[in-house]
This record gives sequence, structure tokens and C-alpha cells, in this order.
Amino acid sequence: MARPSHSIPHRIVVISQLFYPEMVSTGQTLTELIEALARRGLDITVIASQPTVIPGSPKVARRMEHAGITILRTWSTRLPKKSTVGKLLNLLTFFLSAIWEVLWHHRDAHLLLQSNPPFLPILGGFFHLLRGQTFGVMLADIMPEQAELLNFIPPNGWIARLWRRFNQFWFERASYVVVFGEDMRTGALANCNQLGRPNEAIACERIVIIPLWADLNSVQPIEKSESSEARRLGVVNSFVIQYSGNHGRFHDLETLIGLVDVFSPADNVVFQFIGDGQKKRMVQEIHDAGSKPHLYSSFYVPRELLPHSLGMADLGVVAQLPGQERVCYPSKMLGLLAAGRPILAVCPPDCELARFVQDHEIGFVVPNNDLVTGRKVILEARKYPQRLRNMEANARRLAKAMNLEQTADTYLRLIRRYIQPQVEVTR
Repeated sequence: MARPSHSIPHRIVVISQLFYPEMVSTGQTLTELIEALARRGLDITVIASQPTVIPGSPKVARRMEHAGITILRTWSTRLPKKSTVGKLLNLLTFFLSAIWEVLWHHRDAHLLLQSNPPFLPILGGFFHLLRGQTFGVMLADIMPEQAELLNFIPPNGWIARLWRRFNQFWFERASYVVVFGEDMRTGALANCNQLGRPNEAIACERIVIIPLWADLNSVQPIEKSESSEARRLGVVNSFVIQYSGNHGRFHDLETLIGLVDVFSPADNVVFQFIGDGQKKRMVQEIHDAGSKPHLYSSFYVPRELLPHSLGMADLGVVAQLPGQERVCYPSKMLGLLAAGRPILAVCPPDCELARFVQDHEIGFVVPNNDLVTGRKVILEARKYPQRLRNMEANARRLAKAMNLEQTADTYLRLIRRYIQPQVEVTR
């Protein structure tokens, strides 16, 4: 059993905590990609956990078929995600049960691992060492730097150093590592102990940049006046600043909340916070106090209402804390592009997100904690509606260029280097 296998696999086993029907965060992104790869004729099995992100999510069948994909649900705890201990236990139990599943049932498969949980790529390194199994990694979150930036662990402490050793272990055995941008490539090199080393250039060749895509099927541009959500909330004639999605620890909601304070209801500027996450409590406390009537807070909207929800935004917010550009990708931007909404990027002015927004003329950049610039930018955006219309058109054109089909073709070419095709691959 310990001898490496020299056979060429023809199946792909994708492993991620989140997957259909849990269409939230990385679950939605990965589901869309794997559906597209299955349409191209690949034989794909997905190992995922039971839904846990949205409280009260019902259990689903242990085995199900979806869009030509076999989905297997392994056992794991289902503790509340907002509890740090609960979240860690959910991740750890899924990791261990995924190892058990691959060990006994998926010897002859190429593994594609999503970094959810963030230590999941270790599984690939283990099975490569054990039996020569090939694997690739989609590196959506780069740890331990993210944990260091959030002060969960001491910077370059023993936990971080040990974690980077594990990263180096799996990285040196991976067939390929996919990241979503240049800043993330730098983060990946640093967190696998490859940055600044003699073999850095060789390590860099293993990292492939494949940008994410805009969801052009589920999200279509809707005029604000035609948005059922805008009419329901009575904001058709207000200037709406909208943050929609995960209220995570690495999102700079503090600056956005600060901007709420520098506006008053008389300015007719409404700030919407839609979604859930670790920082939702900050927003909800202000909302419940009733002292900021121009602040609106709600939880996730149904998927079918997403175009109407995004469509009521005059500016859609993407907010990153400094340093986060190296460890995660601002995927909220993609939904805004698909909806044709201009972007308000709250981030360091020299990061990849800021350059992207400015180079493509799809929005505005506000440095973290700079409330003076933030107020000025919002008032200027409201003053020149034609400029916003031009940004909307630019956003939609960019969304069409960043489409799922092209991305899936890129993944197909990459993966086929490591599998033996068993069927005619079609587009």
C-alpha cells in the first residue's frame, strides 16, 4: 500500500467543505466550475460536508447526483459557524473523514483540493507520499498569513512556522497550485517557504494564475427603478452604498461603518449591509439601536432575488483589510461586475484590487480608514451620474470577458495533463 502508484488516473475527486446545494461563498464558485468541467466530459466525484454555513440548513442525502457529478457527504460536526471552536471542529472532522474516504475508495483518482478547510491540501501531500497520487490545489485562502493578519496567532510564532512547514510539504508534491491573482501568488510563495529561496523561480512555475469569473447566468443587470428590492425598501430615489455577502473578519467593515457616521439621513445616502458573518454583529447592534436610520441591515437574500438586490446599489462595496490582498481574492467584485454596478473599493491604494478598479474604470478607491476621502468620493459619484453609467457599461463588458466557459477551458487543459481521458471531451 505504501508503494507509489504509476497508473494514470481517469477520474477526478474534488474535495471541499462547501458544495451544492450550499451555494454560499466558495461553495457557489466551486459548484459552477465543477458543473462546467462535467459538461466537458470529465468523470467527477465531489467529497463535501453537510451544509453548515447558513444556520438551520437541513441535512442532505449522503450520496446525490447533480449535473453529471456524484456528490458524497462525509460525516462531520455541524456546530454553529460563528463559534470559533465550532467552526474549527467542523473543519477538522471533515478533514479527517475526507482522508478516510479517499484512503479506502478513491485510490485511482486525481485529487483537486479546495483550501476549505485551509489545511486540506495536506491531504494531497499525504496521499502523494503514500501512493504517488497526483493532486492539484485551488488556493482560495492562504494560511497562516491570514490568521497572523487577524491576530489569531502570533506573527511568525511557532504555530505559523510549523504551518508553513506543512505548506511546504504539500506544495513540493502538488502537480499545480491555482491562485486568482498576482498578489496571491506572492502570498502563496511566502506561505510555502519558497519566497526568496534559490528555487523560487521553479516554485513559481508550479503556481498558475486563473482568475475567477462573473456569474452571467444568475446575475443580470437590472435598472434600479426596475428592482423589486429597491421599490420594497423605498430607496429608488436614494443614493445606495451596498455591502452584500460575507461579513468576514478580513473585510474592512469598520471603514464602511465609519462612513455611515459621516453622513446623515438628510444627505439621502443609504448604507446597506446584506449577508452574515463574524462582523455582522457590529452592524446589527448599530441597526437595532435605531440611531442611524440611513443604515439598513438584513441577512442573505434568496438566490433568485440576487439580481434585484444588487441592482438597487449605486455603488457596490468591496472592502479588504491591508495585507488581505495576498491571502484571498475579492470575489464580491465579480457579482458586482455581472450586475453592472460601479465598485467602491475600500482597500490599500497600491493593491491589486485598487489597480484593477482604476485601470478598468469600473469604480472608485477609498484607502482604509480614510473617511474624508470616502465622503468626498461618494458625493462626487452622486454628482456625476453619467460617469456612473460609463462605469456600469465598463463593468458589464469586463464581466463578459471574465466568463466561466473560458475559465473552465483553462482548468480543463491544466487537469488533462494529469489524467487519462476516458471519454470524448466536448465543450
